[in-house]
Amino acid sequence: MFKHVVYIEKSLSKNSAVKNIITRLSPEHIIYINNYKEVLNQTNSSWTFNKAYQKIILAKREDEFYYKGSYLTSSLNHPHFYYNTLALNCLYHCEYCYLQGMYNTPHLVLFLNNHDFIRATKNLLLQLKDKIYLALSYDTDLPALETYYPYCQEWIDFANKEKNLTIEIRTKSYQLSFLDDTKPSANVILSFTLSPEEIQKKYEPFTPSLKQRLKGIQKAINKGYSIMLCFDPLIYTPDFKKIYSRFFESIFSKIASQDIYAVSIGVFRMNNDFFKSIRKNGNTMDIYFYRYEIKNKVITYSEDIKNEMITFVKQELSRRGIEYIFVYE
Repeated sequence: MFKHVVYIEKSLSKNSAVKNIITRLSPEHIIYINNYKEVLNQTNSSWTFNKAYQKIILAKREDEFYYKGSYLTSSLNHPHFYYNTLALNCLYHCEYCYLQGMYNTPHLVLFLNNHDFIRATKNLLLQLKDKIYLALSYDTDLPALETYYPYCQEWIDFANKEKNLTIEIRTKSYQLSFLDDTKPSANVILSFTLSPEEIQKKYEPFTPSLKQRLKGIQKAINKGYSIMLCFDPLIYTPDFKKIYSRFFESIFSKIASQDIYAVSIGVFRMNNDFFKSIRKNGNTMDIYFYRYEIKNKVITYSEDIKNEMITFVKQELSRRGIEYIFVYE
């Protein structure tokens, strides 16, 4: 991947991080551009085709180094909840992911001025004089990108110095080499998204298997990190209870519940505009042809089905000793 063409913003032509990435990739062609949006926002092309030939774009973020947390995600009861976008789009391709409808193309943008993101967060801490919960890049999978730029390592080092900052790093990856070069603290939560094998194979075929992810979780536990498990999105199937009951049994036969800081859960939901764009782009997976309800411009399951799913999962987790369960509404 990325061996054919790499796009680089001209302002970064002498950037040391760019040189490291180019050395690692040894691309056949390097194309210099003025701004990453020239490639990311291309129109009249197939999203699916471009995903098969996904390109990498090395860029610099000029502004908007953090955002208020979305109402579609959980703040974990933190009054000051933010997220940032250190990268756009993802190495993986999950059929249920909103990114398919968010950008015109699936090309991966890496913002290499990470120090500006950190500086902006430090200024926010000084401004608020209160605790902040910061989710790192819900729009990508950072640990999967660590081989290109040490985002996780730099943010963990920063969070360990800021008593009022808690960061969440969410991933489906099991490539966690950065754990060997960082120190755990209460300021860092490693959040692992898990799905039943049946769901993973159908809707996330290019992601690490459940077995691989559980090995990654065990490594993080052994290193002393706070662990959150994310069962999101929960996908409804006629045999939902059977599939997910077996799924939880598999997880907690290998991971002790006392080693888990918290669990977050949420059913499949998506901004309706993104949903319509994904269908228009030609995604024919069954998940885009279900009879959903639309509420506040968000498509999701009916209240009856949603409540049934959430209630069942909460019961399954509670009887396995999980105390802190956060529900994404």
